[in-house]
Amino acid sequence: MHDSCPLCNSAQLVLFHQYDTFSLLTCKDCDLVFQPHPDQVNVTQLVADIYDASWVSMRDQYAKNTFTEHAIFHTLLLDMWFSEKGKLLEIGPGTGELLFLAREAGWEVVGVEPSHQSCAYAQERYGLQLVHSLWNPSVLAPEHMGTFDAIVFCHVFEHISHPKQYLEELKGFLKPEGKIIFSVPNKNSFTNKLFGVYSPLYSENDHLFHYSRDNLISLLHQGGWEVLSIFSREETNRLENHLRKATQTSLPIQDIMKLAVNLQSTFQGHEIFCIATRQAQEVQHVDDQSQTDSFHDCEK
Repeated sequence: MHDSCPLCNSAQLVLFHQYDTFSLLTCKDCDLVFQPHPDQVNVTQLVADIYDASWVSMRDQYAKNTFTEHAIFHTLLLDMWFSEKGKLLEIGPGTGELLFLAREAGWEVVGVEPSHQSCAYAQERYGLQLVHSLWNPSVLAPEHMGTFDAIVFCHVFEHISHPKQYLEELKGFLKPEGKIIFSVPNKNSFTNKLFGVYSPLYSENDHLFHYSRDNLISLLHQGGWEVLSIFSREETNRLENHLRKATQTSLPIQDIMKLAVNLQSTFQGHEIFCIATRQAQEVQHVDDQSQTDSFHDCEK
């Protein structure tokens, strides 16, 4: 159990809420909300329970939404941040829509996915050979070290029990100038304010950490990352459903769109997107190490 905040090491922890099967604490200093026993969460079993055959069977029904709200948006981010197509690793690609589009756009793609059902779907539907595993650096062959231009992980980071270690592991697979692109649920989202402690973002027992913009930036800086861009996004379909559930009424489409853009501009969208790269001193260290290795190779 955490006796101090895993992000800022503060001992100022209070109970956020006690749910039926788990609890959440909040740090009074950095505002991180987290589960006190992340190592005791059986992620393998949760993946099997959530992403089962019935979940995968619905993918065709929601394929258009997955492509438009998720995959196409992420390929746009790739186009914005990379002048050339390169090598892309996605951790937790689900049923593979983003990797499929990225491959079609000219990227060399690799995916690591813990759900067997999702891997089978991605293979059958898109011809993607995903690595079936929870994230672990050892599941990728050594020749992948230092070769990726981009690493993407969408709504994965909140499930990682050791976020600092995870971010450090990613550095080994990136090129020196490589970038990570990822998203997490927004702790300060309108969704959380609308539903309080019973928000679907809080009450999912596989969400180990709930990040805000400020503590996410702090975590990245601690780990030697430079934040290139961070913004909030609201999916309009999700917003409409949440409003209908909370108010039992349907709002005109223009009111929903107006609210969505205001939520994004005030950083209250349901998710946070972040693009980051290694800090300059980290890159210099990698370059110096490469030169040292090359010198020793020449001596041999």
